[in-house]
Amino acid sequence: MRYESNRKHKEPWQRGRRGTLCPSDIDVKTVHRLLADSEATGDKRYAVHEGRAFCAQRHGAEEWHGYPIGWVEVPEAIRRKWLKERRVQRRDIRRHWD
Repeated sequence: MRYESNRKHKEPWQRGRRGTLCPSDIDVKTVHRLLADSEATGDKRYAVHEGRAFCAQRHGAEEWHGYPIGWVEVPEAIRRKWLKERRVQRRDIRRHWD
């Protein structure tokens, strides 16, 4: 797996584009770690960083790009697993639900 950034998730926001902006405090090293530690479900991968959920999608043979999502979009089985493993707390899930 290899991370490849997507400009629609970076500042400045591009008018007419869909997608969420990635936090500016996440560097490339962190992104690679998130991808490596992510959970695969179907054609997407999910990761958590400081209480926030992230999703990665494949857009090439082994290229992936990721973006922040609300916890509502993370499959319930993954949320429960990460709560049990203490990778995330309930208050983080409530705070970043949408």
